[in-house]
Amino acid sequence: MRLSGASLAEELANVRHRIAEWVAGMTASPDVVEDVVLAANEALANVADHAYPDGTGDAWVELERRSTDELVVVVADRGRWRPPPADPGFRGHGLTLIKGLADRVAIRHSPAGTTVEMAWSLRPLSS
Repeated sequence: MRLSGASLAEELANVRHRIAEWVAGMTASPDVVEDVVLAANEALANVADHAYPDGTGDAWVELERRSTDELVVVVADRGRWRPPPADPGFRGHGLTLIKGLADRVAIRHSPAGTTVEMAWSLRPLSS
């Protein structure tokens, strides 16, 4: 699934709903669905808050089942990277949250924009 558009932040409720439906269709556990939706939402909120200081710009979300047991979500923008502050204060915990929700996170930034790649295992947990 691929979603793109100017200021996806204005559409976050709709985007969350579409992501939840798509991930649930993978027969992912409800916990994984919630984690994916929350992490993708946080990454998109970061695009809106940090990548485009003037409030305008494009964002992309791609969800892909790369194998029978891995789901990958990529959120990308063409904005500027703003390093996390040393003391984030009350806000500024988005990347920490994303890293706590996903099994694997890779963040790449350049003058051309930022890409956050998040991955989750879809394998059943063994007892």
